[in-house]
Amino acid sequence: MGAEESADKKPKLSEPTTDTTATEIANPQTVTAQSLLGDIGSTLGSPAVTYPSISTASNQWSVSCNGGSSRDIAYVWRAPATGSYSFGTSGSDFDTVLQIRNYKATSEIMGCNDDAGSGYQSRVTLSGLVRGTTLLIIIEGYAGEYGNLARLNITQN
Repeated sequence: MGAEESADKKPKLSEPTTDTTATEIANPQTVTAQSLLGDIGSTLGSPAVTYPSISTASNQWSVSCNGGSSRDIAYVWRAPATGSYSFGTSGSDFDTVLQIRNYKATSEIMGCNDDAGSGYQSRVTLSGLVRGTTLLIIIEGYAGEYGNLARLNITQN
């Protein structure tokens, strides 16, 4: 499959997605149209999805691994096969924090990272994901920061 074909198959995320199963979750926070940018299915890639202006996002989620709170965006993603996956924000133009939660129990944090390696971008690797596991992926700015480009990279290890 060529680069043009794979780009065409990536979801278009211009409108927030509402998912009735998401809004019915009985947890401290629920996934709402305000916080959910889209269901990106089982998309893999670097980037899997890019959001052009986090400056318009709200501060919906509290992440557990940074020193503050900022505007955030969230995506729903499903593991296409059983295995290990890495999620990262390399290519984003601001200091990011990345948190991954169980979509069906949003209070369950599966991974969180601020500043992987020597840069200001974040990376989380989850091992043993079962095919079809649904995740809530949250990208937030560190300590009030936000930028004009949020990039989410997802690779199978």
